[in-house]
Amino acid sequence: MFIYTLIDISETKSYRSDKPKANNQQANFMTFIQTLCLGINFLYNESPKIIDADEKMLRKLGFGSEYKGNHKVWCLQAWVDDGREEPPIENLQKDFDLVPVISGLDETIVINNNVFRTTDKKAKNIAFKEANIT
Repeated sequence: MFIYTLIDISETKSYRSDKPKANNQQANFMTFIQTLCLGINFLYNESPKIIDADEKMLRKLGFGSEYKGNHKVWCLQAWVDDGREEPPIENLQKDFDLVPVISGLDETIVINNNVFRTTDKKAKNIAFKEANIT
């Protein structure tokens, strides 16, 4: 599964350093991972990658209509253990909707209410795909 978000979920591995931005990026990443693993544990090998997406790509990924122009997108590939099935995307959308995040990091959007949005057609800022479409 590939998860795409317009929220800065950079994995900095910085927790209590003198770099508040890196600490906040890690906090968003930990919130993201913990929310992802609410129903079943997911695994990943690489930290989220940042891609630059134009408006056409944003629509293809399923982001909200209020996001115009080019934006940074964080992408993480994750999977579950062998012998287990990934939860339905609808379950992940329910888990993530309205989970608080820290804004003002390296994202290029204005975050509406500082939360992940999965169901708002205008403000959707996280998307789940079964295949990589970037």
